[in-house]
Amino acid sequence: MKKFIPLAAVILVFIAAMLLLSSCSGTGKTPALFHDELPVKEPDADVHLRMTAGTERNVIYSPPKTQAGYRYGPAIIYYADGSCDAWFSCMGSQGEWDWISYRHSDDGVTFGDEKVVLTPNPDSMDFFSCCDPGVVYFGGYYYLGYTSTTYDGGVNNNVFVARSHYPDGPFEKWNGEGWGGDPKPIIYYNEDETKYGAGEPSFVVLEDKLYIYYTWCCHHNNYLGVAVADTSENWPLSIKDYGPQLTKDGSDSYDVFYLEDNNKFYGFAATERFSESSGIRVIESMDGIHFEAVDYVKQGFYQFLHNDGIAKRPDGHSRLKDRHFIGYAFSDGASGNWGKWPTCFQEIIFELYSGEIEDLENVGQGDYFSDYYPELGEERRPIAISAANRVYNCMEHYTGEVVSVIWFDQYLGVHSIEDIKNVRFYGYDSSIVGFDDGVMNIKGKVGSTFVYIKYKGIVNFFKVVVYPTGSVMPGDVRKEISSFTPVQDKFVIDIKADHTCQIRGYVEFNDHTWAEAFNDGIMLDKNKYPVTFEVEDPSVCRVSYKGIISPLSVGKTNVLVTIQGKISFTVSVEIVDD
Repeated sequence: MKKFIPLAAVILVFIAAMLLLSSCSGTGKTPALFHDELPVKEPDADVHLRMTAGTERNVIYSPPKTQAGYRYGPAIIYYADGSCDAWFSCMGSQGEWDWISYRHSDDGVTFGDEKVVLTPNPDSMDFFSCCDPGVVYFGGYYYLGYTSTTYDGGVNNNVFVARSHYPDGPFEKWNGEGWGGDPKPIIYYNEDETKYGAGEPSFVVLEDKLYIYYTWCCHHNNYLGVAVADTSENWPLSIKDYGPQLTKDGSDSYDVFYLEDNNKFYGFAATERFSESSGIRVIESMDGIHFEAVDYVKQGFYQFLHNDGIAKRPDGHSRLKDRHFIGYAFSDGASGNWGKWPTCFQEIIFELYSGEIEDLENVGQGDYFSDYYPELGEERRPIAISAANRVYNCMEHYTGEVVSVIWFDQYLGVHSIEDIKNVRFYGYDSSIVGFDDGVMNIKGKVGSTFVYIKYKGIVNFFKVVVYPTGSVMPGDVRKEISSFTPVQDKFVIDIKADHTCQIRGYVEFNDHTWAEAFNDGIMLDKNKYPVTFEVEDPSVCRVSYKGIISPLSVGKTNVLVTIQGKISFTVSVEIVDD
């Protein structure tokens, strides 16, 4: 006998589904994927790519004359129906340097309104910035890689990743074991902390493998790094890092795609960036790991360009028949206009040729910037929201605080939301906290929870942490070390390699704060919390005052790391000749 579902039940299910979707920032649209992929074949070593700049230019963003602004380093995905999604690094606020914003185009030319879709997690390993987006789509998720650091000064960066079913979020970050909560890096920089470090990721999927490209800037040089993972749901756990592969020779970060027509990987980077001689360098790989330069184009682009992103299919592929364009930031080169960069999406033309790689010398220069700076407009559109405090630290049973929510316009101007009833609070642990028209009430359970807020289709979050009565709170003078553990407990270093590693300790305090410790003097007071490094066999390696390992001979040894002369851990060091 057939069973009939009552109409009322169907309606209830539909309403529940709509309510669930309404809690999301995403569009809910299924991307128009391509279904004309060419089969993967062995690449021909003698077939190379030639690139020229087309005449179609589309300046999709320009800051006003009276203030700085940028939307640099775009990640661009186009679809089979001609539509396009793009993500950018934009200026941040509240002490956060950069955020990642998003725009959509139905035709790949005219882009709609912007909104910020990724911001740092307060009190976490990405609390300074979310910048340098790289995006790939597979398995039903958009994976958004980005750069961030805990280190003031824009150095010592790591690579992170977040995912969402929708291009505009909400995104959940990789936490080291799964998705959601506070982030952990997928590529961790472990060399001299005074250099830029790791960042600016790019992705390609090929035959169930995910190729991960990133910048690695250390004391020795600047490199393109490569890692490979599977395409399972928790793929960061499967990463095999091949490390630095190509010296960048003055080039910017490489954005990589796979060209199906000749089965090769191609990377595109701004070179001689921020100069009148700037251009785009192209590199080529047969296996996705080892690259060489094959082209260098200056003419036809704007001068003083930097931080480019190549348009590609959702899986990081492209075909010769596709519409090709590249996005980059540029300027007029004036010293007073640092951080005042328009963004251009420009047509590029590809063709294949056979034989030896052509001469890479590109004579001439690009075109000088003409004034794209508009007047400051009167219209103010919300592109981001935030709680006035990104973290609320509370004792249990505390009640009655009104959460102030603000919105940011396209110029990063700050505006109060007067009627808090227009803000939706959701996604939190209701046993820890509750909200009544913006009034936060602590329920009595100790712990922490993220609270999502939504206003005019824009989503962000803040954190609520509830401590037991009498606890040492952040900033309390009773602050003491509660644990000291290694960030990395095993090091294998090639004695012939130019790269060294740095031993770092992870310190947790009883006031629930944390830091990395290695006598840097920035994250942690090195006089109050001195770290010592004692090498068991000094013939194998030596370790500097700041934890830098210098190999001396092939062998193994241990290093005892102690903070304040009280708490210690041991790491192993192996020097190999490989």
